[in-house]
Amino acid sequence: MKKVFLLSLLIVSHLSAKSQEKNWAIGAKIGDPSGLNLRHYLNNDKNAIEVNVGVYGALWGLRSNYKDGSFDGAGFSFSGLYLWHNEMTSRLKNYYGFGAQFTSRSYYVADGNGKKEIPITGLGGLGQVGLEYYLPSSPISIFLEAGAYIELVPSLLYFHPQGGIGARLNF
Repeated sequence: MKKVFLLSLLIVSHLSAKSQEKNWAIGAKIGDPSGLNLRHYLNNDKNAIEVNVGVYGALWGLRSNYKDGSFDGAGFSFSGLYLWHNEMTSRLKNYYGFGAQFTSRSYYVADGNGKKEIPITGLGGLGQVGLEYYLPSSPISIFLEAGAYIELVPSLLYFHPQGGIGARLNF
């Protein structure tokens, strides 16, 4: 029993020390795209790599012109970004970054029998800016961000605004 207690104490102290380093964050965002994100901090929180997965085109752009047809529904997105962070105060940071985004969605083209659904996958560049506030005495932060996706394939220079609000658990 004593060994189990000592081992538990060692594990808890290790996890506590690791949580103070805050090398990782996992969060959720409501916006466009809405979904989950995972962030790994580098260089003493000056930079980060972020991966996002979620629903694309659900809030704005649900119905918008695309190529020779139009979107009429949401799709899936996966993105990766490299971010730069700047500390504004001890609890408030701003960040900006660039990366790539993969999308999967259907668009519709009018034909003689109504609308024809055409599933597509897109790939393009992504830019993002944001503000993040770290709650006092808590591993939770809240963020607000805005950005843009510019598709390169299959519709060259298709523009889609992005942004949202969310929260992250930093550990």
